[in-house]
Amino acid sequence: MNADLVLLNGKIVTVDSQESVQEALAVKFGRILAVGDSDDIKPSIGPDTEVIDLAGRTLIPGLIDSHCHMMMVGANRLLTEDLSEEAGIGSIKDIQDALRLRAERTPKGDWVTGFQEDDSKLAEKRHPTRWELDAASKDHPVIISTVGGHFSMANSKAFEMAGVTKDTPDPVGGKFDRDPETGEKTGGLHEQAIQMIMTGAPVGPTREQSYEGAKQILKECAALGLTMVYDTVHQPQIRAVLDLKNNGELPIRMRMDAAIDLFPELHKLGIYRGLGDDWARLCGLKFFFDGAISARTAAVTEPYLDKPDFYGVMATTREIATETIMNAYMEGYRISAHANGDQAIAMFLDIMEEAQAKYPREDPRNRDIHCSVINPDLAGRIKNLGILPTIFGPYVYYHGDKLIPAFGEKRLEWMFAARTFLDLDVMISAHSDHPCAPYPPLMALHGLVNRTSKAGRPIGQSQKISVMEALKLYTINAAYHSFDEDRLGSLEPGKLADMVILDADLLSIPTEEIIDIPVDMTLIDGEVVYTK
Repeated sequence: MNADLVLLNGKIVTVDSQESVQEALAVKFGRILAVGDSDDIKPSIGPDTEVIDLAGRTLIPGLIDSHCHMMMVGANRLLTEDLSEEAGIGSIKDIQDALRLRAERTPKGDWVTGFQEDDSKLAEKRHPTRWELDAASKDHPVIISTVGGHFSMANSKAFEMAGVTKDTPDPVGGKFDRDPETGEKTGGLHEQAIQMIMTGAPVGPTREQSYEGAKQILKECAALGLTMVYDTVHQPQIRAVLDLKNNGELPIRMRMDAAIDLFPELHKLGIYRGLGDDWARLCGLKFFFDGAISARTAAVTEPYLDKPDFYGVMATTREIATETIMNAYMEGYRISAHANGDQAIAMFLDIMEEAQAKYPREDPRNRDIHCSVINPDLAGRIKNLGILPTIFGPYVYYHGDKLIPAFGEKRLEWMFAARTFLDLDVMISAHSDHPCAPYPPLMALHGLVNRTSKAGRPIGQSQKISVMEALKLYTINAAYHSFDEDRLGSLEPGKLADMVILDADLLSIPTEEIIDIPVDMTLIDGEVVYTK
């Protein structure tokens, strides 16, 4: 049988069960026909076969980001001000200037919003207060979110429009930052407190904004070697995925967890895990337990070292979480839980132990998204329950320097615990959680392997893993999280031909250079979706 595509003379890292490395690969009808030596594959070359000479370059399976918010970010780029370090923001004054410019082209009374603010990247090493946001505009409600997404800051106009005063109590599952002496709200909003302030804010992007934003960011994902992302979605993002797919413009594959508040509508329609195809599929429901690691608000059992008596923020109560998850689980839905800190993880495991006892099922594959702060007891419970953790990939590198003062070196040995989970034979994967961290997958592999921060400081070195292990977290293990291990995640005959050509040998170069490896080409179903 003549192949449609043949790749020859390379180093093909198959990520099969033997971790074999081959020279050549053939593709037919979008699937891998054969893998082997170049001499073995050459007979499948026919007159119409496209041939790519790898010339010694490395071919790996398509990379998979097992948790992110790409669809939301794509639209947000069109709607809100980018306040990240990468956008040139380095101080509170920079934030004020950027928001002031946006306010000048926004009708008075309309919202001015920003995202990806990061206090650790600001000269002041703190978030702006509501009064500092007032300096950007007093005529517009202003709200900005942090890089972690679970903490925001608002100006006085936003508080006024929401009717929130000094005497307004904290909501269930949320918290207002207050001046410790006066009790006055200083502008900081945790979890559900954000929703109180956002009352009356724009409901979201238009259909066109969701479409165009998603298309652009997913093209950028392809250029970085990502052939699939596993996204958290609400109605606008689901519609954008389907619009792109139906128009033949979906750049890469999508897997989706719907927000659990969509459960009643989905259940009414009989929609649950598995709806879709190889390009786009619904996998489960997402529930939030606690805050963010990057914002240092994850719910932990020991206080943050730089915030005495602060244990993070729970985004729910045990009663609400139990009722919400049980209602969905009894109907067959898979649960992906945002549970960062050990306090939140323990609550999630308690509930899933009860859920699995009441409504047992084979191969449930419920997930703990982030699963950041653990201990030996939690790790054992996760294995026994069959929970699938997906941990932050780039965080050690990108956020590591601000985590040391918050957690200390000792506790960081039990964070993003790839080594611990692999040693327990837990099918762990890794993710970017973008916009909470940058999404280049090679930055994630760099972080998982080297466990050093941007400044070169060691971050939990006992959790280092090998390059091959890190690659599995972004390929075959990630495919397992979406029930795709039989068709994606490795380069084996019969699997879909999702592949990435790298310009350096991932397995042999110094590990410190992994982050800088150029991506030469990305293919999905054997078709080129990006070339350098």
